[in-house]
Amino acid sequence: MDYYTWLKAAHVFAVFVFVGGMILNGFLLLNLQPGSPDATRIAAAAKRWNGPVTGVALIFVWIFGLTLAYMGNWFHDGWLMAKMLLVLILSAVHGMQSGAFRRLQTMPERPISALLRQSAVITIIFLALIAILVIVKPF
Repeated sequence: MDYYTWLKAAHVFAVFVFVGGMILNGFLLLNLQPGSPDATRIAAAAKRWNGPVTGVALIFVWIFGLTLAYMGNWFHDGWLMAKMLLVLILSAVHGMQSGAFRRLQTMPERPISALLRQSAVITIIFLALIAILVIVKPF
């Protein structure tokens, strides 16, 4: 049995779920109006989805990705280091999104940062850069 191929499929699936969740989070943060009656309800619903789905997918992205990098002996490759930096930044943005939903539940009038309002676009741009690094392996 080819474990590498199965791990790669699991990694790609986890990436799909994680990126989809981050884009949804970014869309909600862009369109939520702090202080509106719906802000607390929508933030609570987003938090219920974000933790068990997007958050767990992120854990699997890292587990499967690091395992693949170990199996491919790529830790010395520049493309992988660049990809890992981008994934680390996306992980941090996801943490910021999660924190924004938590804060909106307790302080619904607090404004949402410009970075988080643009986090869906940031996620898409980073995904494109990661795809280029993985497929082209420019360095």
